[in-house]
Amino acid sequence: MTALREAHVPVYVHPIRVFFYARRPLPFLWEMLRLIVRIRAHRIDLVHVNEHEHYPVVARAAYLARVPVVVHLRFRPEAAMCRWLFKPPYTPRRLFFTSQTQMDDSADAVASAVPRDRWRLVYNGLDFATFGNDRASRDRLRRDWKLEPATVAIGTASSISSRKRLDHFVRVIAALAGAGLDVRGFIAGQPYFPADEDELRSLHALTKALGVDDRVTFLGYVEPAEPLYHAWDVCVSTSAYETFGMTVLEAMACRCPVVAYPGGSVAEVLGDGGLLVEDGNLLALTEAVRTLASDRSYRGEMAVAARERAERFNLRRSVDQLAVEYRAVLAR
Repeated sequence: MTALREAHVPVYVHPIRVFFYARRPLPFLWEMLRLIVRIRAHRIDLVHVNEHEHYPVVARAAYLARVPVVVHLRFRPEAAMCRWLFKPPYTPRRLFFTSQTQMDDSADAVASAVPRDRWRLVYNGLDFATFGNDRASRDRLRRDWKLEPATVAIGTASSISSRKRLDHFVRVIAALAGAGLDVRGFIAGQPYFPADEDELRSLHALTKALGVDDRVTFLGYVEPAEPLYHAWDVCVSTSAYETFGMTVLEAMACRCPVVAYPGGSVAEVLGDGGLLVEDGNLLALTEAVRTLASDRSYRGEMAVAARERAERFNLRRSVDQLAVEYRAVLAR
């Protein structure tokens, strides 16, 4: 929003916190009416829904206001959900996927609800004119963490949930510390759902059971995250599935070598910019991290490769793609 305002584009914040409940439909209907009024008052020509959970109310408001709607899909859906979300007359004019892997994995489910000629691949990306250049933050954070110059900082950034398999990360740190390497582990993130609080407690318990509670630091939610990637020497991704893998891209943009499981689209994003190991193979993950942690020169080589790979995902290119699609929809 800051960028829009700096470009003198009017910005209006309209929070949406409503879901449809058959026994209590009035909040949903009221929110839908408010959106219709907003769309008409500001002569909005097209609505882009960026998060699927808001689609039911926004799509209905857009339909009644007679403006087209497009949507980003940021998860791997089931067919029944697609048929419910995108049923006529609320079928989006464009459905944007964030990776080829996500598109392929979602194809059967989405095809039952949205025609294929409306599908588009628009990668997530970063603005490399501003992101990945804050190298001064490395020394500051490492001082705050009381790290010695030779200590290898190994980090991971994600929400806390079982599908992220952060216990693998803890076990990697324990294995490297047990082998005599001077390493520290950092976990940036917090539970997204209340049920994930148990996962956080189990991770704390695991660090104690493995004797690395003094070597693994839980940072909680960190924003902005960029300074972390500059301060870390290695970034690890253990997620079971990502529809894009933004953490991996951000780490690479900051020249932080990455070791990862394939994790859905993580392999697609990582390419030759990091080390990919067999999914769920903790031994292979540990050995790959050990290789980087033990060899400063190799980390330097992988840092260069990481940045070069990251620059393929340029936000400006994605914005240009969206602009083309907006114009095509409006031209109909």
